[in-house]
Amino acid sequence: MGNVELKESYGSYEIPREIHQLFQLEEEFAEKGLSLSQIGFQPFNQFDPYAITPPDLIAFASTGGDGIHFGFLTDFHSLSDLTEAPIVCVTPTNDPPIRYMARNIREFLDLAFSVPYVEMLETIWSYENEQQAQELAKEFGKDAPRKWKKDRERILTRCREVFGTKKVDVVSYLHEVKKERAESIHMATLDGLGVTDQNSETTSKASFTFSEERKCDEKEMKRMRLFLSQANELEKLAFIRDANYWYIVTSGYDEAVWELIQELLTSMGLHDEAEHVAERC
Repeated sequence: MGNVELKESYGSYEIPREIHQLFQLEEEFAEKGLSLSQIGFQPFNQFDPYAITPPDLIAFASTGGDGIHFGFLTDFHSLSDLTEAPIVCVTPTNDPPIRYMARNIREFLDLAFSVPYVEMLETIWSYENEQQAQELAKEFGKDAPRKWKKDRERILTRCREVFGTKKVDVVSYLHEVKKERAESIHMATLDGLGVTDQNSETTSKASFTFSEERKCDEKEMKRMRLFLSQANELEKLAFIRDANYWYIVTSGYDEAVWELIQELLTSMGLHDEAEHVAERC
């Protein structure tokens, strides 16, 4: 495991114990010819962010397919301990691309090891009832070789032992946490995450109206800067979420917006988040 790369990924945050345990498990499995990737869950120590990845997300694992990854949402550094940070799934090629998953890493692991393949969580997120999830699980791997099924069950059993996870009704849990998140935000954003209260005295909640054509020419950038010059902290954070969702905020695409977001994050003292955005090149 690249400890230097891992520490850089977490910036000023302490790396949660659960992350170290995932890497230790992967080493243990490797000695037996197994891997967490066999259950669609691969921890990584270095990550190249996608344009749609929220600036305040610290990614810790992928499913191995379609760029889908999971991460700790710091809510723009409003949390001091990542073990209490909510977990978000980013699925770049699907709609919606941002999916709020769990209250914290412990409950996320309950979810992850309650399904036969972790990537299923991305699909189950939009289900209405538990029966749909059960049917998906039943269909999954029904024609797979016996050894494949046996190996997968060995991996899941060991993970449950190490983390002491409990089986949960995945759909019910997801409905519950999505409702809680919706009730906790103080300003809605295009990505569905919203912005939690940064200042209880904030009264103004103005949103910037982006160009439907997704323009970022000189005129549009001037309009953005004028808005930001008059915006409070809550409005600026909502702008960052919305711009990150509306544009391709990376080098070679909507570069003017990419540079503006880095500048804005830095001016707000959000240096880790600015670095995450800068890494998109």
